[in-house]
Amino acid sequence: MLERAKSAATKHKTALLAILCILLVLLVGIAYAIGRHSAAEQTAVEKPTVMKQEETQDAERLRAQLDISKSNAEALQRRLAEVQAGQRAPAATYYVQAPTVERAAQVVERQIKEDNPSLPRAAREKTDRTVVTPITQDKDGKDLPPADQKVDVYKINLRKDHRIKAGASVIDGKALMTIGYEQGRFEALAHFDGSRYKGATVMYNVAEW
Repeated sequence: MLERAKSAATKHKTALLAILCILLVLLVGIAYAIGRHSAAEQTAVEKPTVMKQEETQDAERLRAQLDISKSNAEALQRRLAEVQAGQRAPAATYYVQAPTVERAAQVVERQIKEDNPSLPRAAREKTDRTVVTPITQDKDGKDLPPADQKVDVYKINLRKDHRIKAGASVIDGKALMTIGYEQGRFEALAHFDGSRYKGATVMYNVAEW
């Protein structure tokens, strides 16, 4: 029986290696997903950031206060400008009692930190960053009357600039473990037969959408 098992293992070595590589990829993916969820939850629940309206219109301020990359900050600034110009509808609207819009922003910040069940589901969503902004000016930069002032809550998921990949390649019937690194449009792959390095692949994305 032992000999038959050895024979089967030798005969199907390529398939077994491919299965082992796939299992490795799954384990790495599960560990990454758990870690990402935990980090996102901690950031979203414990660290909402209160920013003034003019600060959200400055990519450098966004980068510094939210600790994000330059490309993420520039993309976020454009999206926030669209929201504040009324080009994007809010996912939810609710009301809090406060003497000023700045005080209302502090109330909302505290409620998000406490994961208050009175908040709309959209405001409690777990994301990479949360920004709370008192809106005191219209799209033309003119002061709004107190009755029209409000507090915006922005739930932000960041584009990931760096990615580590693991997978399997089958070349001429031989399974190779593949480890990759991606940054923006650039991707590099290294191929291994066991512990022996067998070669590399470099790719560049010519179009993205």
